[in-house]
Amino acid sequence: MSYSPANIEKMHVSLRAVLQDLQTLILNTVIEGQALEPASPVREHLLHGAARRLQTVKRALERVFELFPLDSARPLATDALSDVQTNLHAFVMNLYGLYDNWAWAFVLRHDLLSRLGDRRRVGLFLQSTQKFLPAELREHLTSEAMTRWHGEYAKSFRDALAHRIPPYVPPSEFTEQESHKFQELEHEKLQCIRQMRWDRMQEISEEQAALGRPCFGFMHSFQEDEAPRPILLHPQLLTDSITAVECAKLFFAHWHRTA
Repeated sequence: MSYSPANIEKMHVSLRAVLQDLQTLILNTVIEGQALEPASPVREHLLHGAARRLQTVKRALERVFELFPLDSARPLATDALSDVQTNLHAFVMNLYGLYDNWAWAFVLRHDLLSRLGDRRRVGLFLQSTQKFLPAELREHLTSEAMTRWHGEYAKSFRDALAHRIPPYVPPSEFTEQESHKFQELEHEKLQCIRQMRWDRMQEISEEQAALGRPCFGFMHSFQEDEAPRPILLHPQLLTDSITAVECAKLFFAHWHRTA
C-alpha cells in the first residue's frame, strides 16, 4: 500500500502545523512550570516530565517522516528501518507518559493524593482521578473518541512496548510470487552460510532487498488474542500528536480548578 499524491500533500501540511503546535505547547508548558516554586513537585512534572516528553515526541515525529519519506518506493535499508522503529518506540512511550505527567501535575497541585488513597489511582483515564477534573476536561477525556483511542490503541501499544512485543514496521510487503522467491533465496542463504560462500550470500541479500515494496503500517503482534491490525504509520503519528495538543490546551485552560 502506498499513499496517494493528494494524501502526501495533506500529511506534509499537517506535519508542519502540528510541529509548530508542539513547539508552542513546549514553550507554554515551560512557562506554566517556571511560574511555580522551585521545589514544587508540580513544577517537576511539568518541566522535567511533560516538557521533556513533548520535545521527544516532536523530534521522534520529525525523524520518522525524514527517515521514511511518504513517497518511498523501495523498502527501507535495515539500519534506516531500525532507526524508524527506535523513534516509533520513543514516540509511543513518551506520548503515553504525557498524560500521566498531566495527571500528576493536577493531583499534586490540588493536594488530592491523600483523597485518592493510592498512587496507582492517579491517571487522566482513571475514574478515580476523573471525578476531580473540571467538567470541560472530564467530558473530553471520557468522550467515546478519546476512550476508544486510549483503550484500543494507546494503552495497547504502550503496554506491548513495555512488557510484551514492541511495535514494529515490517521491512516490506510482498506479492505471493515475491514471497516464494524471498523464501527460496533465504533457503539458499542458509546453504551459503554452511558452505562459507560469502560472495554469493551478499548477492542473495541484495536480491532480497530488491523484492517487494515498503510497508507503511506498524503493529506489535501477529499472535496475541485480538491482536491489532496493522495501522498506517504516518497518519497515526500525526493523529496522536494532534490529539495530545488538543488535550493539553484543555488541560492548561482548566487545570487551576477541580470539579
